[in-house]
Amino acid sequence: MTLALYVHIPFCVAKCYYCSFHSYAIGRENCVLKGLGQRNTLLERYVRALLQEGEKYSRSDYLAGESFNSLYIGGGTPTCLTGGQLYLLLASLRELFGISAEAEITVEANPGTLDNGKLRKLREGGCNRLSLGVQSFDPRELEALGRIHQALDVYNTFSEARKEGFTNINIDLMYGLPGQDLRQWAANLKEAVALNPEHISLYQLSLEENTPFYDLLQKGLLTEFDEDTAAGMYDLAQGYLAANGYGHYEISNYAKSGRESVHNKTYWKYGEYVGLGAGATGFFGGKRYTNHCDIHAYCDAVITDKRPVEAEEILEKRTAMAEMMFMGLRLRQGVSKKDFAERFTERIEDIFGETIKRLKSKRLLEESASHIFLSEKAIPLANMVFIEFLP
Repeated sequence: MTLALYVHIPFCVAKCYYCSFHSYAIGRENCVLKGLGQRNTLLERYVRALLQEGEKYSRSDYLAGESFNSLYIGGGTPTCLTGGQLYLLLASLRELFGISAEAEITVEANPGTLDNGKLRKLREGGCNRLSLGVQSFDPRELEALGRIHQALDVYNTFSEARKEGFTNINIDLMYGLPGQDLRQWAANLKEAVALNPEHISLYQLSLEENTPFYDLLQKGLLTEFDEDTAAGMYDLAQGYLAANGYGHYEISNYAKSGRESVHNKTYWKYGEYVGLGAGATGFFGGKRYTNHCDIHAYCDAVITDKRPVEAEEILEKRTAMAEMMFMGLRLRQGVSKKDFAERFTERIEDIFGETIKRLKSKRLLEESASHIFLSEKAIPLANMVFIEFLP
């Protein structure tokens, strides 16, 4: 069995206006080279707790002898940590879990928190893939989103990352932004492709509760983005990226040949993974767990040799089957009939035959000898399709 390892860093310089993820804003002054101040003490404590939690999992009977094909450090903004902290985290986790240099090792980064020193430490620690939260190249859009970086930071960071030897870089872009039109979106796509990254992820802005954007929506100062325009942006991106050598391998993700995200494909293929950190989720041995979101509660539990788990569930077989379907259908390749049968010792047709037949009649699903997959028509309606598989 091959697993993935996810590590959550719940710190960022400042909360973006759309962000509903679990993260704590610590200010720019604590994200520079020296990371001075009281809050850096919290960062140090958090890193120690991460390694202590990781050490405990690495000794568990279930994971003994298992291999890991990917390590992903996400957030928040992992590059809020100092270069030394990032190096310690990467090197220690690789040793604890026996993660080889050939595995995919990704660190998420904000262009406004990276410099040559941190890039070098990332490489020395074994990081071989960067995921840059660019979101836009337009100064007005960046300001509207509450991002801390400028377009120039993206160009400089990307160039320095190449000089440091990073040959696998992802860029995140967002569309459906307040006031954005097709022309502006096309300009963002053009700028992204001009950098020639190996991977591009596209996300439509979602107005989530407990965010400044949602508050503005409730006050009538912001409106939901027009879905027809958003669909046009999606179609534009599909055509433009395909014409420039990026394969559309998952609903929101495009990559050059052989550069698809190994870590994220573990999720989409319903593989198992260990999650470390405050708010992190893990899934292995038929169980899913979620750690305490509160940083102090998380650290206190780990340091007193307790599991920092807030919730845990044993998945019923029928629920697991449904999850494998709607996770796998995110991939353009779809769900493997062979993998489903090996996982559950039952044929996919025997469990979901009627549902598949009904969705095929509506031209929302297609089927080959080996896979069940979404039709082109179904991609904008994917969530409606996924619901059909729930018990």
